[in-house]
Amino acid sequence: MAELPKEVATQDTPAVSPSGKYILAIVPGKLNGFDTQSFQILDPERALLYASPDQFMSRDVTYFLWDNEDRVWVYSGDRGTFFWENVGAVGEWSRSVYAQSEVPAPAFLKRVRPRWHQR
Repeated sequence: MAELPKEVATQDTPAVSPSGKYILAIVPGKLNGFDTQSFQILDPERALLYASPDQFMSRDVTYFLWDNEDRVWVYSGDRGTFFWENVGAVGEWSRSVYAQSEVPAPAFLKRVRPRWHQR
């Protein structure tokens, strides 16, 4: 695989948000015997701010990344594209469905999955 841009997080390499206020960490898990991935948002000292309850199957192509507005994006080959944004208090993050929003996708998703991210 080609080297991923710094805004993309993997299980081995967390990604720092553009503002530097957050770290996106990928967490492996299991669901019904299948390997999954989820994410956590940490502060710069690595204290937990938010743990996503969503799990994404590891067998499917999945990307976890930041956009320029400190939103967390997840593209899942089986579930679609979602983003989370801070909605006030430090640990409060709201999940949105990309297809039901007007928010443009990050450049990385437009490049690697252009069919699904045209705006």
